[in-house]
Amino acid sequence: MKDIGIKIKLLRIKEQKRQFHLANALGISIPAYSKIEAGITDINTSRLREIASYFNVDPSYFFEDTDSIKEELKVQKALVNELSMKLIAALEYKTSI
Repeated sequence: MKDIGIKIKLLRIKEQKRQFHLANALGISIPAYSKIEAGITDINTSRLREIASYFNVDPSYFFEDTDSIKEELKVQKALVNELSMKLIAALEYKTSI
């Protein structure tokens, strides 16, 4: 189930959504949603269909090759970190003027 959680997290990051967005859309708590992404909670088929529908993907996406998905997640995280650092640097520069 952890692989499915990784794929859900990647979709969420790509869509620039936070965990609370998905939790609200699914009608569950943020900790419950977090456990889905972490692979702690087994996800049932109806919930998986809801998530697939939210992201407009076929449910079979969650059962495809995981290694390429993990690499893509690393790239997405690196891009987010890079943008965060640039934003912090810009804010620090602006406040020092």
